[in-house]
Amino acid sequence: MLKLMLESWERRRLAGIGRHKCSPYASLKKLLLVSLTPLLVLQSPCFAVTIEDTVMKAMTDEMDRSLSRLHLDGHSPPYYISYDSTETDRFEVNASLGSLTSRSHSRWRTLEPTVRVGNYEFDSSKFYGDAPHTTGSSGLTIDNNYDAIRRKIWLSTDNDYKSAVETLEEKKAHFKRSNIDNKFDDFSKEEPEVSISKARPLIVDEAKWTECTKKISAIFREYPQIQLSIANFRASVSNRCFVSSEKVRIVDDTEDWLVTIAASTQAKDGERIKDMEVFGGHTEQDLPGFDQFEKRARELANRLITLQAAPTIEDYDGPVLFEDQAAAEFMEQMLCDNLSSQPESLSADTVNQQSRPFAEKIGKKILPRQLTVVDEPFAREFNGAPLFGGYNFDVQGVRAKRVVLISKGVLKALCTDRSPTKYSQHSNGHSNGYGGSTSIVFVTSDSKNTREDLINRGKELAKEADLPYFLIAKRLLDPNAFTMLNMPDSTLQGSGISSDSTVILPKPVILVKHWVDTDKEEMVRGARFEPITVRALRDIDMIGSEEQASMMGRGGDNWTHLISPSFIIKSMEVNKDSGTREKPPLLENPLTENK
Repeated sequence: MLKLMLESWERRRLAGIGRHKCSPYASLKKLLLVSLTPLLVLQSPCFAVTIEDTVMKAMTDEMDRSLSRLHLDGHSPPYYISYDSTETDRFEVNASLGSLTSRSHSRWRTLEPTVRVGNYEFDSSKFYGDAPHTTGSSGLTIDNNYDAIRRKIWLSTDNDYKSAVETLEEKKAHFKRSNIDNKFDDFSKEEPEVSISKARPLIVDEAKWTECTKKISAIFREYPQIQLSIANFRASVSNRCFVSSEKVRIVDDTEDWLVTIAASTQAKDGERIKDMEVFGGHTEQDLPGFDQFEKRARELANRLITLQAAPTIEDYDGPVLFEDQAAAEFMEQMLCDNLSSQPESLSADTVNQQSRPFAEKIGKKILPRQLTVVDEPFAREFNGAPLFGGYNFDVQGVRAKRVVLISKGVLKALCTDRSPTKYSQHSNGHSNGYGGSTSIVFVTSDSKNTREDLINRGKELAKEADLPYFLIAKRLLDPNAFTMLNMPDSTLQGSGISSDSTVILPKPVILVKHWVDTDKEEMVRGARFEPITVRALRDIDMIGSEEQASMMGRGGDNWTHLISPSFIIKSMEVNKDSGTREKPPLLENPLTENK
């Protein structure tokens, strides 16, 4: 089940977005050795017979048969069928304090069929009645056995077709009984894509990266104040096959390389203090050398230790300067969900539609004029550094497109799938299977303001509010810290959008008081942001000129980059966190005795 959940995301993201021994390739000679070493390649029948020879043929053959012969008496045959199969080959290592805690190399394949009955204007989608809802991934044999693959596809198609027929009849009855007018088509017509690439294996030096991960984790032996620390390495290749009755034929792949370092400790009052560092890219060369891993691991440990002794915050209502990762996380929480289209769905009892505050604001100003927001699934680098989270084709087999979402503060478009709405009749290649979804987001500024300008403006706003200091948020807790550091406290709970469209920002990790009179800066802890709405975007008072790329966790161990400048929110409530706290351990960390 866990593999299917992981694969479900990887399928969606795939669709749519040195000198030291730990560095990728020391020389061409080493590269050739790596390429030719059998232990580095997962040897399997998959690459003796290509995916397009077996999986694509099985999917195409069964689809053609179903389109011509599959029907129930008195009911329409399918008008649309698609099959989406992804094979993932993953190597993963976890280590703590220099010791291996887990290591695995696994391969799995999934199938996700889509069967629609009716027509493009009115079909079996977007309605939840008594019929079983069967969409989702299921396991598929990893051997290229045509008969086994074909049988699985046959049974899945049969099951989904029967469910679709029942759902369509329920939907028709509900629309007639409730006198509902179908305002928009259920499914848009898009240009079919044909893009076939060769499936490829994962090539990874398992021994090297196992040792590298252990060595990263061993750094924390020097910091007995840290209660928990983990280093994780993961490399994977996902090969995707997609076919549809619209003549779409796609064989595509994505390669992910991730190193994650996470740590946690406690203050004397029991507050759990935690944070993480993430490195990601789509090739091994995108990852830095060990010196950078070590540098960031030590920075992580040192800031947690500093926070351990930092004073707790007092309740505050005033200007907040967001910079670095905190600025990107703010934009991730405030913009990304709201810039995604969410098609309306019906059930026999109610209308189910997630609130999207921006849905009715196309053509209206929602941000300062200095800001433009663009979604770029094809972006691969920013200022010479690699970016993570791009893709070529989305879940519905539509080619990804660059989308200008906000231009000079004015909302121009949303990320859409193939469900037409009043603000979009076609997909722009951003389906994640549930609606539209952002990928790599660029929030760019045409402001000329320097950091000094931002600091001075923060001081001015503090004086206007009769405050002796203002706050600078530099890091917010990444939502994916829950995956790495699952602790029984409230630190990671509540971030995201609540039912009334308020947004609960993640807890600040690095929050600094900047004193107006002396320019002294003091780190504080134990803070939480009060819930806000998208109206807070109107309170952006000043924007910096320099943008920074930050890795954003989107839950479930999923990552993407977001690029954002620094900015000041004119007024925000930041209060002392009153969440539950554990008592610290009675005895010191035994590592203390080893020093």
